[in-house]
Amino acid sequence: MLAMMGIDFPNIPDMHRRYLISSGDAMSLKHLDAFENDLKDTHGEEQAGTHDKYIVARARKIHQSLLTTPFTALLSVIQIFPLLLTSPFKGARSRQQFPDIILTNGPATGFIVGLVAYTLKMFYIVPEDTMQVLYIESWARIRTLSLTGKLFHRTGFADLLLVQHEKVARTYGVKNAGCMVVKRTG
Repeated sequence: MLAMMGIDFPNIPDMHRRYLISSGDAMSLKHLDAFENDLKDTHGEEQAGTHDKYIVARARKIHQSLLTTPFTALLSVIQIFPLLLTSPFKGARSRQQFPDIILTNGPATGFIVGLVAYTLKMFYIVPEDTMQVLYIESWARIRTLSLTGKLFHRTGFADLLLVQHEKVARTYGVKNAGCMVVKRTG
């Protein structure tokens, strides 16, 4: 996801980014820190905007029993609700109270974020034009959607669902964005 965000990243000083990372995902934390440092190096401290990051309970661990998944998913929901409703920290230059866009590429915790955003809009807790959920299916999915992709597709919780292969787009009637990751050179 960070590689996709890095493509023509907007140079907006008052942009605030909030990252929700599943517990146990040390690699994503490492990549996130490198990405944010690169933004500051490329655009300068003032132009890079601000960010914060939170660790949330993983909705479903790999090979976790389907019998226990509802409990871990509920814990994830409980932790995500306040994070979507909390304004950026006082040092952030953003004046926004709620996220404009939520980008996710899964897995299960990404779906829970989408579910929470959908619920907040459904009950008019947040304005309908906020928390637009954009789900981007993995480029590795060349024939079918992942379980998370199927959940977003069937529930309609994502405002936009993008895939990266034409065959998958045709099969599910969703938009094909083409390859969205570009390797940096230099």
